[in-house]
Amino acid sequence: MFRSLFGASKTTLIRQMGSSDNRQVLRAIEALKKNGWFRDGSLHEAQLMNANLQGAALAKADMQRANLQGANLTKAYLGETHLKAASLRQVRLCDANMRNVILVEADLSGADLSRAYLPSAVLTGAVLTEAKLTSANFWQADLRAANLQNAIMDGVVLYETIFDEQTILPDGTNWAHDIDWGRFTDATHPAFWRGTGG
Repeated sequence: MFRSLFGASKTTLIRQMGSSDNRQVLRAIEALKKNGWFRDGSLHEAQLMNANLQGAALAKADMQRANLQGANLTKAYLGETHLKAASLRQVRLCDANMRNVILVEADLSGADLSRAYLPSAVLTGAVLTEAKLTSANFWQADLRAANLQNAIMDGVVLYETIFDEQTILPDGTNWAHDIDWGRFTDATHPAFWRGTGG
């Protein structure tokens, strides 16, 4: 079965990558890589709704404008993956390694990024409304013009994270230099604000 996938057409492999069968998905990914169809734009606008991508090694994949709505990417490795303008609504990215991932203008509304690792990720203009970001690590990530309205941010790491006045905070206000992030990230804060995400 595994060997036969390497002779499968690009269209067939991309369709199999969108399967709910995790073993089939992982085999299809390996075949796409082997055939050189992983970084060449073949995955642009790929329809991977509800795909079971648990533990998938998607590093450096070029998946611009891909539709991953409802996909399971728990413990997936997305280092340097290009997901510009991708639809990741309601996606599960728990414990995913997303170092240097490009999520410019991506739609992550309602996504679960609990404990996700996103150092140096580029989320400029990303929509994270009602996302569950519990204990996610955004060290040196770029969240300029991102929309975090109603996101749950308990325990989020924001060390050297980049924001601007267009960044919308969980309570619907815009970011300012004097913002007290503890109000959103520290459940023991006297004025703790809990979002509706997740």
